[in-house]
Formats: sequence, structure tokens, C-alpha cells
Amino acid sequence: MVKPTSPARRKRAPNGAISERPIALRLLPDELERVKEKADREQRSMASVCRLAVLRDLGLMKKDKP
Repeated sequence: MVKPTSPARRKRAPNGAISERPIALRLLPDELERVKEKADREQRSMASVCRLAVLRDLGLMKKDKP
């Protein structure tokens, strides 16, 4: 009998990202709510929204998107 395989788990972090060592981020309640709303609108995780904000602030965001 063939054993059913579970679907491949999709890695949420971008290739090369160090996901074993997350960093803590402290936000005020209204800031957290804004991050949650943006994550919902863009269908992203809150971590992804925060990562993109950091990259944008550091000037590391790729310019391939208008």
C-alpha cells in the first residue's frame, strides 16, 4: 500500500533569509493595528510587511516594481 504524502510545506521566508533567528519588534497598539490592516490588504504576513518597511527605510528595496 502506498503511503499518502503530505503536501509540500511552502516556505514563507524569501530564499536566503535567516528564519531560525527571528528578531522581536515592539509596536504601539495603533501601529500594530495598521500593520495588521496592511497585511490583510496585501495578503501578506505581518512579518513580511515589517520586513518590507525595514528594507524600504534602509534603501534596500528592489526598484523592479513601479
